[in-house]
Amino acid sequence: MNLISIAIDAQGASVVQPWHDAANADFLTLVDSQNILGTRYNLKAIPYGVMIDEAGRLVKAPFSANVQDEKTVAMLEKWLLDPSYNAVLLNDIKSSSKPAVKTNAEAATRFQLGLILLENGKKDEAMAEWRKALALDPNNWIIHKQIWAVENPDKFYNGNVDYGWQKTQLKAEKSKP
Repeated sequence: MNLISIAIDAQGASVVQPWHDAANADFLTLVDSQNILGTRYNLKAIPYGVMIDEAGRLVKAPFSANVQDEKTVAMLEKWLLDPSYNAVLLNDIKSSSKPAVKTNAEAATRFQLGLILLENGKKDEAMAEWRKALALDPNNWIIHKQIWAVENPDKFYNGNVDYGWQKTQLKAEKSKP
């Protein structure tokens, strides 16, 4: 099976490519610059993983992907090494009776509009739309991180992502009236 990395970023592949190259990755990386999966599955945090088999079937719904988590790594290794595990995952996803989670449609639309505005060089207008989206969906970390990454690219794109800075930023935002 081939591994595919999906990144969500309004900057697109140009931002992801250096990370991909530094990891000597031998798998395809897709950039979901329009956050299509995030919107469809009501995802509110990144990174997340999506498992798609060689036939193009979704075998595991999006999940929190942390390659430092032993359980996540073990699941991915089992999927790659044990052909019968794919059938187990497919069965699990088909039998899931989980009700679909409703998305905040206005927040999702404003987020998309912000991506389009940024792509067209209208950074201030994009930021305004993202702030409105965040007010509507305050627990959406994809929106939070998009705002932070555009305002402070050095905290996201120069070496490792600065998670300590993000925690401090969040604390400061929560203390505002």
